Amino acid sequence: MTELLDRCFESVKERVDDFFKTGLVPVTLSLEAVATSSSKKDWVVRYMASLEKCPMYLESVNVLCSEEQSIDVEWSVRDVARVVEKLSCPVAGCVIPCSSLANQRTRELLEKQFPAMYFYGCMRDALWSLVQDIFTDSDATDKECSISVPFTQDFQQFALECKDLEFFLPIQANKINLGETIGSSINVMHVTARRRLSIKEAFTAILQAEPFLDADNVLNQLFLSGSNEASYDESRYPTEIEHLQNQLAKILRNPQFEVKLRKFLDVLRPIYRLLELLGDGTDATSLFISEVHSSFSRLAQQFASSTLLQSEEKETLQQLVRHHQENVLGSAHVLANLLDPVLLGENLPVDTMENAEQKLMSSLRVDGTCLSETDKEALYAQYMDFKKFALNQKTNKAETRDFRTLKERKKSPLQFWFVDGAKWPVLQAIACHIFVMPVCAASSSRVISDAGVALHPICQKTSFSATDKLVYVRVNTHQLKVAEVAGSSLVTEAQKPQRKSIANDITASMVV
Repeated sequence: MTELLDRCFESVKERVDDFFKTGLVPVTLSLEAVATSSSKKDWVVRYMASLEKCPMYLESVNVLCSEEQSIDVEWSVRDVARVVEKLSCPVAGCVIPCSSLANQRTRELLEKQFPAMYFYGCMRDALWSLVQDIFTDSDATDKECSISVPFTQDFQQFALECKDLEFFLPIQANKINLGETIGSSINVMHVTARRRLSIKEAFTAILQAEPFLDADNVLNQLFLSGSNEASYDESRYPTEIEHLQNQLAKILRNPQFEVKLRKFLDVLRPIYRLLELLGDGTDATSLFISEVHSSFSRLAQQFASSTLLQSEEKETLQQLVRHHQENVLGSAHVLANLLDPVLLGENLPVDTMENAEQKLMSSLRVDGTCLSETDKEALYAQYMDFKKFALNQKTNKAETRDFRTLKERKKSPLQFWFVDGAKWPVLQAIACHIFVMPVCAASSSRVISDAGVALHPICQKTSFSATDKLVYVRVNTHQLKVAEVAGSSLVTEAQKPQRKSIANDITASMVV
C-alpha cells in the first residue's frame, strides 16, 4: 500500500511541477492554519499554490503549540522560506491570513527576507474578521482589535431573533452563501445563558430576514386563514400552529423590529456583496488585486453615508474598516492600482501615489538584484508612456474596443499587460508579476472538500505523512482536470490572430 501510494504521489507531483513550469506567469503561495484540537495546541498549516486559477495543494505541516502562544512567528518564516525554495518555478509572493498579530509579524519578516516578492493579507479573512468585530465585544478573549462597536449587544440579540424567524421561511428559500467561515477561535457568541450562535449563523440570519420587512405580505402568505393554499408546509410545524402565528405576528408587528432590521441590513449588506465577489476560495475572484484598496475605501464611505446609523456608530465602523484595510494592504495592491489602465491610481491619496511610484522605480529582479541603470531609465520612460496612453484612452470619447472591454471588466488587467503590454517590456514584467496574484488565500479546506476527500476518517486510519500524500494525489488530480478543461485566458489572448507574432516575446519579457 505504501509503495503504491509513493508511486502515485511521485507521478502526480511530476505533473504538478510540469504544470507550474509551463505556466506563463509565476505562482502565488497561500497558507492556512487549521486547529485540529479544541485546546488549540495542535495545528496543521496547509500550503497552496495558484497559477492564474485552479489552486494546487502543496503540503501540510503539523505544528504543536503551547497554551500561551499560537504558531511561532520565526518558525512560520522559516517554513514559508522552505516551501518557496522547494518550488522549481518563479514565485510572485504569498497571501497570508491577516487577522492575527503573529501573521502580520510573519509577513513583515518575509518581506525583508524576500524583497523581490509580494506579501499581503487575505481580503476574505479581513472581511470575516470585520464581521466578527461587529458581533463580538472588544474585550473578548484572543480578539486582536480593541475597537468597540456601540450596538454589539443589541446586534447579538437581534441576530438570535432573526434566527428564530428562519423557521418561517419557505423551504425552498434561497440560502445565503457565505463560503468559508472565520478561522478565529471566537466565532461563537453566547447571546444568552442557554442560547449561542456562530458568527456565520448570526450574519446569515439577519441577511435572510430581509423579506420580513414587508410584515403584512409575509403574514398573508404564510398564514391564510381558512385557505388550503397556504404557502407553508404543515409537516414542518408542531401542533401549536396558532401559538406560532401569534409569536410571528408579535415579532413583526413590533415597531422596533423593522427599524433594527433596516439598520443592521445597512451594516451587513455591503460586506456581504464584497464576500460574494470574492467567491468560495477555489478559483479566481470577480475582484482584481488593483480594486482591493478602493473596495475598502468604498466600504468605509458606504458606512459614512448611511442615514440609519448614528455619528458614533459610523465613526466606529469606519475605524474598523481602516484597521482591517491596513492589515490586508501590501505594496502589490497600491502598485496594481497604479498600473491598472482603468484606475491609474485614481482616488489614491497624493502621498500614497508618490510612494507607489517610488516603489515602482526601485523594483527588483526576480532574483532580488537591482535593475541596471539602463533598465531603470527604460522603466521610467515606459511608465510615462503607459500613463500617457491610458490617460488618453480614459479621457478620449473615441476609446478603443480593447479599452472598453477593460473598463467593463470583460478583460482583466493581467490579460491587458500580458499581450498589450509588450510595447513596455520592463514595465510589463513587473505588472504581470503583480496582477497574477489573487485577492484572497486559496481555501485549502474548500478545495479538499470539492475533490471529495474526507479528511477525518483518513486521518484516523493512516499516518500524517500518508494522509498528506493521499490528499495531494486526490486534490491535485482533480485540480489538474479542472485546469485542463478551463484552460488559460492568457493562452487564449496570445493565440488571437493579431497577437501570435508577439507571443514568444511576451513570455520571455516576464523574467525581469
